Amino acid sequence: MPISGAAATTLNGSKYDVIVVGGGPGGLSAALHLSQKGLKVKVFEKKKILGTPVRCGEYFPVKAEMERLVPRVKNLDVIDAPPESVDNTCRSIRLISPRGHEFEFSFGAYILDRHIFESHLGDIARSHGADIDIGVQAHYFPDDQGGWVGPTREKAVHGDVIIAADGYPSETAERAGLPERAYAGPYAVATNIEYLMTDLNVEQDVAEMYMDPRYSPGGYGWIIPKGQGRANVGIGIREPYVRRDWQIRDLLTGFIEKNTVASKRLVGGNKASMIGDSLPVDGPLSRTYSDRVMAVGDAAGMVMPTNGGGIQTALITGDLAAEAAVNYFEHQTPLSSYEASWKEQIGLEMENSKLMRQASDKVMAHGFLFDLMLRMMGTKKIADVIMCQIPGGMGTFMRLLA
Repeated sequence: MPISGAAATTLNGSKYDVIVVGGGPGGLSAALHLSQKGLKVKVFEKKKILGTPVRCGEYFPVKAEMERLVPRVKNLDVIDAPPESVDNTCRSIRLISPRGHEFEFSFGAYILDRHIFESHLGDIARSHGADIDIGVQAHYFPDDQGGWVGPTREKAVHGDVIIAADGYPSETAERAGLPERAYAGPYAVATNIEYLMTDLNVEQDVAEMYMDPRYSPGGYGWIIPKGQGRANVGIGIREPYVRRDWQIRDLLTGFIEKNTVASKRLVGGNKASMIGDSLPVDGPLSRTYSDRVMAVGDAAGMVMPTNGGGIQTALITGDLAAEAAVNYFEHQTPLSSYEASWKEQIGLEMENSKLMRQASDKVMAHGFLFDLMLRMMGTKKIADVIMCQIPGGMGTFMRLLA
């Protein structure tokens, strides 16, 4: 419910140009840009420590790869990772088919320490004057001049522009009237679970993706090496592909212990910690802005559907939302400029990725067919799909299958 002017006067008098709900990569990227431009910015983050607990595989393609992946992005400087935040470097991706066939291609990526990475972004934003409150579960209370954000109405502060960076599903985006709830179809959302494993002897410069309908139905499994005998080991699944009697933790245990290839890689490893999360995998929301609110990162569905990558798209969309906010204050440009910008710069790749995920949905549940299709495609075309490019000569086939 929007707050009336009379009700608003009873709230905290603090006022900001922009309030960012969520202090992950997208929210911090926006706060950094906005504070550098001299705007008064407030960030609310529910975690007590930035970047902890980890909610993803921490896989971060290097800048040169992103230049190939999203060539129309105008400011790729936002995706740099400081050296101290890099746990490990991978040189390639290896995809393992349902029947154990391996396809490997070169692809450079950093494996991050998310706490160090996000703390670095937060420190820069703070150095330019941004206020960042951690350990606060903030809620958005709209009004016709932006809205109030805080743990309660009584403790809320006011912002002229609000950036929803609170992950998926985003309460902020939903309260702003964006189609967050309509997005949540069973094929559109993946559930992820991951262990940090130690005492491993896995290759340290290869990230592996496992296509195994038995243990990662509707998604894939991964082994992402973090150096020093450690790796992020997890699975992503989607509900329509999961039998009723399956539990996700049992599926992950099955992947670790029974997948023909992964079980050999992970023998003798120990489970140090476990995390779980939900991830939007159906492309961006059909609308990512309102008059006073913009959604970025996972809150806007900005995750590559074919590979689950979302850190870079969060950084990019956070930066673009901040640019739109600056133009809103300086030139009264409507916030619709944000959606126009991301569509221009990453829209094609997001659409291609969604199309190919929808096409692969038709065969994912059938191990033999999925394996056959991957072998027919070969390494080059598989690499194209994972990197959100429609393989040469397969556009019509993909559209028919989707």
